[in-house]
Amino acid sequence: MNYSPCTYQFSGVTTRVAGYSKIPPKILEQIFSIRKLAFIDRKKWDIESYQGSDYEWDEYDDLDATYIYTHQNDQVTGCVRLRPSSKPTLMSGPLSFILPTEETRAHLQHCWEATRFALSSDDFATGELTQANVDIRTAALFLSMIKFAQQQNVRTYEIVVDTMMEKILKRSGWTVDRRNIALGSKGEKIIYGTLPCTLLTYEEVLKKNAIHKATVYHQPLITCRSSDSLDKPQVIPQTLPNRNIPAKISMHTVLQL
Repeated sequence: MNYSPCTYQFSGVTTRVAGYSKIPPKILEQIFSIRKLAFIDRKKWDIESYQGSDYEWDEYDDLDATYIYTHQNDQVTGCVRLRPSSKPTLMSGPLSFILPTEETRAHLQHCWEATRFALSSDDFATGELTQANVDIRTAALFLSMIKFAQQQNVRTYEIVVDTMMEKILKRSGWTVDRRNIALGSKGEKIIYGTLPCTLLTYEEVLKKNAIHKATVYHQPLITCRSSDSLDKPQVIPQTLPNRNIPAKISMHTVLQL
């Protein structure tokens, strides 16, 4: 898959889109650190792949993954992970229990998975809310996801969210198409659904949040290589375990986006 990494600006919030192999190790560390603080420390998720470090990552953080993250200078303040649904994903692995039994899953050729949506809660967070009463970083990440999807001919994202995240998406102007409902590890309701990636949706999110249209900065064309490539992934400091960890046993784990 070929694409040009981009930097967007939405009402003063900067987002960056880049493939796994093109993200500097220090940025990748920050993404994994934010995820650990969000999911392990704050939400108390029981994620089997988590091995007790300062970082939350799994076997799906590899060369097939693309990340969108908000940042101020060199400090990451929010992130989301995207993967082609035709590749191994959380939906085909640990979250396969929530997939509809009937054949109503989105066509994998034009569908990507969106997971591990997280925001930092430190001094670098802006705390600014949009007109829709949504964190401006959240709206900027949503808009960047739609822009990226349009560039890659992705028609939908498939997601698993709780009811709170579903409400945030709806309030932002991005309504989840529910396809199945199940119970999470703590008995809470979780939703498997899809998000349309149309121009109409993009305009609706802009309008609902009263955000200025994006300023786009393109980088030279690069190749985002598949995980079966001979290229090696980023070299991460030894505080992260070996990347080539085996697939995990399926778990009823709640994931927001």
